[in-house]
Amino acid sequence: MPAEIITIASLKGGVGKTTSSYALAAAAADGGLRVIAIDLDPTGGLSNALEKAKRTATIADVLHERVSIQDALMDHPLGIKAVASHRSLNEDNPTEEQLRRIVGGLSDDFDLVLLDTHPHEPSLLGPMAVADRIVIPTALDILSLRAAALTVGLAQQLEVLERIRGIIVTNVKRPMSRITESLLNGLSLSGLAFDTVLWYSPGWILATSGRGELPDQDLLAQSKMLLREVAVRPVPEEALRQFISMAQGRRPREAATR
Repeated sequence: MPAEIITIASLKGGVGKTTSSYALAAAAADGGLRVIAIDLDPTGGLSNALEKAKRTATIADVLHERVSIQDALMDHPLGIKAVASHRSLNEDNPTEEQLRRIVGGLSDDFDLVLLDTHPHEPSLLGPMAVADRIVIPTALDILSLRAAALTVGLAQQLEVLERIRGIIVTNVKRPMSRITESLLNGLSLSGLAFDTVLWYSPGWILATSGRGELPDQDLLAQSKMLLREVAVRPVPEEALRQFISMAQGRRPREAATR
């Protein structure tokens, strides 16, 4: 059975994309799935979180066929395999063809492929095109929400809107203001979004520090809840289209008539 591909995408950095990727990888590996996490973000946040051995190659070497994907794998104590990022991804955007070639060589060895991405539109085209499921992290400030809506719009342009499995609302601080609570309730009631743990808690910072600490049982349990949501949740396409209209500055009814 082909490995399933989950792409974690956003057109804005700092919204919990890398930590969400780590959480999904940790949950899947702890549940017995064979997981590979590929870091396509040139900042290398996921690489640093998962790296436990000296890297011999990066995803740039794999994309340009200097080494095989197997030769670039790193090990993590949870059983996750990882492929490190490289700063050249600032200019070198992985194509759909390149990614399909790489993932095609993994089907027999892995159940799940996680792609952590660069918050840059040309860099998202390939990873979103090859995805079986797409998740979009966001914070609840207007810039993050607009970036999330633009990312949904990009999925629509690529004709993969039905692959979106939700907007992950990250780092929800409590108590919430009335405005923030209203935003979260609106996104949740529409079927678009689901709330997650406070990713930037000391436990998550320790787990993703690259020092080998594993998430505690509470964090793993919350990560598994997130993975279940991504696996089974349907997202109404009409709600996604209305969300896109927010980024375009149009009202939902106005957007529907165009």
